[in-house]
Amino acid sequence: MKNLISFDEASEKANLSCNELLFKALDKQLGLYHMSSKDKREALVPCIDGILHHASVGDFIHQYKPLLDQIEYVDVQIAQPLSLNERAIKELLVSSQFNEVELYRELAPEIDDVDFWKTEREVHDWEEDLPEYDIIKLEQIQICELELEKCLSVKGLPSKNASKDPSSTALKVVGLLMHHLSKSPKYASGDAPNKSQIKELLLGLAVELDVNNYGLSKVDERLLKQASDYLETQKN
Repeated sequence: MKNLISFDEASEKANLSCNELLFKALDKQLGLYHMSSKDKREALVPCIDGILHHASVGDFIHQYKPLLDQIEYVDVQIAQPLSLNERAIKELLVSSQFNEVELYRELAPEIDDVDFWKTEREVHDWEEDLPEYDIIKLEQIQICELELEKCLSVKGLPSKNASKDPSSTALKVVGLLMHHLSKSPKYASGDAPNKSQIKELLLGLAVELDVNNYGLSKVDERLLKQASDYLETQKN
């Protein structure tokens, strides 16, 4: 649990968009987790798949056989990390949210001759006044930092340290662009570039070009200062 980081933080560390991380999770390169906000017991019912009954035009009813004599109970504790299953990840890709029930389905044991699992509440969905499951949103999802580091190293992607330590060439490029911008009074502070205004410019450009602003939205001015200081050391 100590190694879990927020989805936004993982995206920034890996320099990957949310969807790129989700696709990696779908490929089983990463595990995604949701930390339970409550103590809970859930009854899971193993089911045998049936046919899609053609009830009327455009209306199909999924028929299945619930094995109610083989109910399994799972207990979840508050602050317990729960793994997301494939269905939950796909729903995040489509709508940035998924139904809480998928977290409990993932806890079902492996039993021979069982096609899928439903919760007891789902099996009795015709009954009124049954409590509804919560909707889990993307910002509530966490990633194991160690798994992320391993994934990045295997794929040869930049690690979090690489993203925090820009190369000397990158610093030189940023520094030169800053000094070019400082020729305009708006981006100058005395004889030096106005780092705060340049930061706002970068955020504005990200919006204009519809570019993911992860990293830009949280970047402080240390990088810009580092680039400016480095440029001073490179003068002939």
